[in-house]
Amino acid sequence: MTITVNSPYQIFAQNELPASWKKAFQENLSNFPHQLRSPLKSAWEIALHQEFPSRKDESWRWMDYKRLNLESLMLDPHLSPMSLGVSHVFRDEENNSFTNPLPEGVVVTTLKELFASNSDLALKLLSDQRLVSEELFTALPSALANDGLVVYVPRGVTIDGVVQCYLDLRLDNRLAFTRNVVWLEEGANLTLELIWVNKLGSQAGFHNGIMDVHLSDRSILHLDERQQFDLQTWNISYEVAYLGADAQLNWNYAAVGGDTSKNYIRIEMEGKGSQANLNGVMFPVNGQVVNLDTRQNHWAEQTYSNLLFKSVASQEGRSIWHGMIYVDPQAKKTDAYQSNKNLILDQSADVKSVPGLEIHNDDVKCSHGATMGKIDAEELYYLQARGIPAKEAELLIVEGFCNQVIQSFALETSRKELIDRLMDRLTV
Repeated sequence: MTITVNSPYQIFAQNELPASWKKAFQENLSNFPHQLRSPLKSAWEIALHQEFPSRKDESWRWMDYKRLNLESLMLDPHLSPMSLGVSHVFRDEENNSFTNPLPEGVVVTTLKELFASNSDLALKLLSDQRLVSEELFTALPSALANDGLVVYVPRGVTIDGVVQCYLDLRLDNRLAFTRNVVWLEEGANLTLELIWVNKLGSQAGFHNGIMDVHLSDRSILHLDERQQFDLQTWNISYEVAYLGADAQLNWNYAAVGGDTSKNYIRIEMEGKGSQANLNGVMFPVNGQVVNLDTRQNHWAEQTYSNLLFKSVASQEGRSIWHGMIYVDPQAKKTDAYQSNKNLILDQSADVKSVPGLEIHNDDVKCSHGATMGKIDAEELYYLQARGIPAKEAELLIVEGFCNQVIQSFALETSRKELIDRLMDRLTV
């Protein structure tokens, strides 16, 4: 069904791509090697024939991007929309923090820089086109992104400490499309933190990005990710991890910023014995809308996944979570669980929670759960009875509620910053 302008199902202010984007796409082709131009053209054709999402789609039904005027935002195919800051942080036996060069062969750079320094590796890392055809906002960054983050760890390399990447986007009245890749070869081991921020501006901007995470057999990735855009930023991102045999992924996600943000996080457990733990936290305030859509896909036998996402909503903030566990007929001995817990601090806030299971094998252990409610009156009374003022007691309860997820982040400084941001929002 075609969604017409002013339809009650309409989510975006327009239902066609801005005409100026065609010229931007044609100019963007010159940023890529000849071998990659054909996939870019295919992605653009897919984008041209995809409809804008509507409320007919279950995962979009509570979203509203009508205040975002895509026509008015600038798109420069020659200017990178991002700057990248990288540090390698580790601690010694006395808990002192140091920075250190990365091991030989490890690559942490931008897509533009990789094209200039190692085009063969760039071609390899961008060879996977599975995300492109899924929907409009996966095809668009595949065709229009001229930069992004690239992390590559060679076979058998273990990186001690944490590799921390600040991705600073230019979004003042601008569009930013990014294409990002994290790739671990067989037996590699990495702890990585990604912090998405933007240069403060006076006008709204829009980011649409995709990220492919490839974990080869027996590789291990601890991935901490923080979305900390300012409150004028609109965001749509798709992030997919593909796990080989016995690969292990621990992924912690914090959705803090943005006016309206929709994030897809999907795990594809393709190799026997692969394991994934996913933790997430979001705390929308002041009319923010944060929508996290997660999927745990089990394709191989003896795979394991465990998901815990928590949200704290207040001051007209809206928190939306869609979750799905899928078990393929071949994925016997699967063990999968998902849990979504929500805390609503006032009557103006809104929370939606939609868990789901799709199971095609009887020899599995799968379950899900979702809860939502207010601060427990007995807990509040207990703290106040011991001399703690009501507001401080409320903050302690909220901090304790989020702490299970926040403590999963590797760096102490990141844990403290997330707690500070949460407390600052609740004390406004």
